[in-house]
Amino acid sequence: MLQSGLSGTNLKHAKDHNQRVTLQAIRLQGPVSCAELASATGLTPQAISYISKKLIRQNLVREIGRRRGGRGQPATEIAINPDGGFSVGVNIDRDHLTVILIDLSGKVRGRMHIEKNFMLPDEAFDWIEVAFQRLLKESGLSRNDLAGVGLAIPFKLGYLRLAITPEAFAAWHDYPSKQRLEQIVGLSVYEENDATASAIGESQYGHGMTTRSFFYLFFGYGLGGGLVIDGSYVHGATGHSGEIGHIPLVGHNSSGNRPVNLQDRVSLATLYAFLEKSGLKASVPGELAELYRTRSSEIRGWLDSAADDLLPSLIAMNCIVNPGTILIGGRLPDPLIDILIDALEERIEPVRAALPDTPAIKRAICSTDAAALGAAIVPFTRNLFPAHDVLLKKVS
Repeated sequence: MLQSGLSGTNLKHAKDHNQRVTLQAIRLQGPVSCAELASATGLTPQAISYISKKLIRQNLVREIGRRRGGRGQPATEIAINPDGGFSVGVNIDRDHLTVILIDLSGKVRGRMHIEKNFMLPDEAFDWIEVAFQRLLKESGLSRNDLAGVGLAIPFKLGYLRLAITPEAFAAWHDYPSKQRLEQIVGLSVYEENDATASAIGESQYGHGMTTRSFFYLFFGYGLGGGLVIDGSYVHGATGHSGEIGHIPLVGHNSSGNRPVNLQDRVSLATLYAFLEKSGLKASVPGELAELYRTRSSEIRGWLDSAADDLLPSLIAMNCIVNPGTILIGGRLPDPLIDILIDALEERIEPVRAALPDTPAIKRAICSTDAAALGAAIVPFTRNLFPAHDVLLKKVS
């Protein structure tokens, strides 16, 4: 059966919503027949027939044959056309740069990545320009083949000093990253916080395909989060929903002239610093995974402490929002995420009976390159997939 939560509309000001809904249904559950699409979307068979033909003409979907084995005339099946659209995602963070090219099915067609700490804007965008041009050349595409470019970048990059952040990194203060990237790519750039982008990506190509509401806990150099409710990302009044890393921790000594917050205790930066104090060196996720194989006790100790620090905020998130599922992803290696999940489950168990509900805690499907993948998906969500704001009447 097709995923619920997809419905067409007869609202006059949402003329392309039905097309978006139909494309989404085909993408999520294809190959699918027109009759199944009509049942899933609530649109008439006539409307589905018209929209399907239009999507085929636009090269977004394709007929893949007829279904055999049933009674009557075999039904024509329709599926998403991976070559019907392409998008590029760019992720800038304090410890790496990633540029990826994806197709409409979400498959990564090309990837450029560099692990380097605290690159300043000119160096970063010079590298991004080279990576962008190389991905297009190697794929045989031009910028006109792209739906757009997404940019995932941490909130207030350059403002917050984490662990060993150098003074020169303040060059990122209010830097016009979106405008600089638009000059490079010659296309519209859609900017999102890195945790937001990761949650959007997960909602479209990860657990969100079956889980309508979740909170995404994002591990980058810092710590962030994203909230998806009933299939829609919740940005909040000023776009800062889910910023769990900024929650102050009561009972901890202040750091400089500000209180200790959650990402001062739980993030890749703090894990690297913790290991360095223990005489162990790791500065990239791959080194963490390798180190875990030889010195697991130190990393397990840090993950246990991280679970202690995370638990109150995650319980509060659960009680206030009731997201249904908590997903953990980002740049923390998968084996470490699994250990953290076990530690959180162990700590929730004694208070489970006192809570109105307890969410499942899972590793995000889109964890590797989560922010870059989410950034690449954003142009599709803005231009092709169903969006709540499509239904909002615009006041002139």
